[in-house]
Parts: sequence; C-alpha cells; structure tokens
Amino acid sequence: MIFWRIHNNKIDVAGHTERLGFDKTNPMYIPDDYLLDKEFVIMRTCHGIGDWCLVSSLPRLLKEKYPKSKIYIPSSTMLKNMFGSMLNNWGYGTYDCSKITQDIFRNNPYVDDFIDEYYGEIFHDHYRIYDKSNDCIPLSEQILDFWQFKPEEYLDSTPDIYFSEEEIESGDKLINKYFPSDVKFGYIGLSSTYGETADTTSLRDKIKEYDNLKWFYYGEQPIEETDLNFLQNTVPIKPLNLSLREQMYIRTKAEINIGNETGMTLWCAKYSKTYVLGNKFYGPVHGPNLNGKPRKNPFQTGNFVNEITYL
Repeated sequence: MIFWRIHNNKIDVAGHTERLGFDKTNPMYIPDDYLLDKEFVIMRTCHGIGDWCLVSSLPRLLKEKYPKSKIYIPSSTMLKNMFGSMLNNWGYGTYDCSKITQDIFRNNPYVDDFIDEYYGEIFHDHYRIYDKSNDCIPLSEQILDFWQFKPEEYLDSTPDIYFSEEEIESGDKLINKYFPSDVKFGYIGLSSTYGETADTTSLRDKIKEYDNLKWFYYGEQPIEETDLNFLQNTVPIKPLNLSLREQMYIRTKAEINIGNETGMTLWCAKYSKTYVLGNKFYGPVHGPNLNGKPRKNPFQTGNFVNEITYL
C-alpha cells in the first residue's frame, strides 16, 4: 500500500507499507507542535460515504479535548484540486463525490470552516495506530490514538450527523406522509452486491423478528424481486429521488436500520438499532468474537463501528 503525504496542497508518496498506520507495539504520534497550534484539518484519502462518515465524530471529539481549536474540512474545490481524476473511483451514478464532505459535515456545530487550500502538513487517515491482535477498533479511534487521545476521551466515536431545522421539518413531513406519527418503522438498505457477498439468511431472520414494524426500503431491485418479498406494503425509497441527507434523516428516525454493509448503514449506529450483514469473502482474523459468534470479518481498514450488530 502507498502511504501518502499531504503537504502544502500536494499529495506525494511517502513510502510503501503492508498496512496503513503504525503498530501499537512501535507507535508514532502526532507532533506536539501541531497540537499546540490548535488548527486541525480532517482529511481522508478515499471518498465514499462510508469512508467519510467513519470520521464524522472527529470534529466533536477534537473540540471536546481542545475547546479553543479550529476544525477545518476540505471543500469540494480542495478535493478536486488535490485528488483530481482519482475521485472517479468513488462515484455513485451521477453523484459528484467531491461534495461528500458537505453532505457529511453540513450543519456540524463543531466544524469551523470548509477550506479550499491549506499550507502545512495534513495528518490524514493514513496516520493511525492499529492493534494486530484486535481489528474491532474503529478508524476514528485509531486516528485519535495517533492524535494522543486516551481511550476515556473518545467514549462515543460512532458517526455523527446534524440536521438543520428545514431538514427536520421536511423529513418529518415526508415520514408522516407514509406512516402516522404513532407508527413505528424500520429502514432496509441494500446495495447492488446484496446476495453476492454473503448468505442473506441471517438478515432475513432478523427482519422477521420485527414483524410489528412498517418498512422503508432502498434497493437496486424492487423488493418483490428479492428474497425479502415476504414483506408487504413497504415504501420504496429509490423512486422518491431523495438526497443523501434526506435519506439519512429517515434512517435516523427509524426503530432499526438493517442491510448489507454500506456507508449509509454504518452512519446510523448512534441513532438507531443497526444490523449489518457481513461479507463471507473476508478471511479469519484475531480478536474478540462479535455477538458471541466467531468472527469472520476483518476490519483492518477500520470499517468496524461500535454499537452495530454484525450478522
């Protein structure tokens, strides 16, 4: 893997490594001088919804530890100038993934500004401390370990999202259009790889446990053409052409979120009981079991999220 250096608005190759970050048995930490300046840029080198939502708690946690700090997020302009055609690796149909930081961090009270440039060193997502014996450590916590945080300083590292009053009003109106306020509902989110990367039996069984719920459904296929066709009167989300944030508001108000692993499902952990279907192609790993079962999913990239139940 390439370990990138980002400095003065340029990306350079700093070296090659078997695994990104630093082993906890021989760690490196962010320089004290950088922390004393209290001007922090949060940067990822990959740009999917899940990639950025995984670090969405960092502004809050940094402000809690350094209340007088300034927290900056790269703008669409900065991402385009810095990553160029590499951004095409994370496109979603017609979605411009250079706008991902705006969608993730809009209305975030802990973000001071979206910046178009930055002169100096940016300690991005490659700067993390990992534990080879335990892959169940969220990326946000691996990064914060590098930033000299103690575990008690990130008790809640689950992804954050903040909505404006207009988004809340509009979202509540949409929900009430389909379900009265006294009706509990869940949200099923399936990506195009659903059914290809894992046995879906555990997901179907979990949905059946919630037979009292109504459902919103997002999937590439009509639900009648999937193995969830036993569900009746679901509300399909895709034809509504909702924005990413409009979909996320509905998800945060759901009793449960369930689906195969997608960024938007990972983003729900703080707000709703969340179930994620694992990937059968992942090999065996070390570390504690999940939910009392032997683990199959390696989270070496930090995709593990606390509070999610992995099926």
